[in-house]
Amino acid sequence: MQPFRLRKDARDWFKALREDDSFKIDFDVFYFCFIAGIAKKQKLPVTNEYTAELVPNFPGRYADRGKLLVALFLARELDHLGVTMHEKKEVHSSIAKLVDPTSPHNLSDEGVKHFNQYAHGGYNVLLEWFANDRPRSLETFLRIFKKNLDTALLPTL
Repeated sequence: MQPFRLRKDARDWFKALREDDSFKIDFDVFYFCFIAGIAKKQKLPVTNEYTAELVPNFPGRYADRGKLLVALFLARELDHLGVTMHEKKEVHSSIAKLVDPTSPHNLSDEGVKHFNQYAHGGYNVLLEWFANDRPRSLETFLRIFKKNLDTALLPTL
């Protein structure tokens, strides 16, 4: 079973929020990177050399929200693959490759690989949103993150 993996440079970028206990666990960093990657449709493969192993499942307060995160991931990944909900066989086949209902996080090894890629790509999105300036306070980080997330999620005309 593949664990979630966090880019080492992402962990360092959030250093101030980790040190002041705004982010209690490293999965907090992973979460914000993942959401940014999903919102901007950014995936990036990163080798294990540049990542640190996190956890094999959704920890702490994320345990109750794990299914929601998996659902966001599946919707984005189906979009990435160009599969529409009208293509039932394609939907089933694609989801079957990404989901393992017997794993603690409900993802197959392939699913975790792609899930991680959204978090890795999301870190690059955060660098763009914050003009490479690392966050120093939770309040400022959340305000800028939400503003950019809202813009990213607006339907394109």
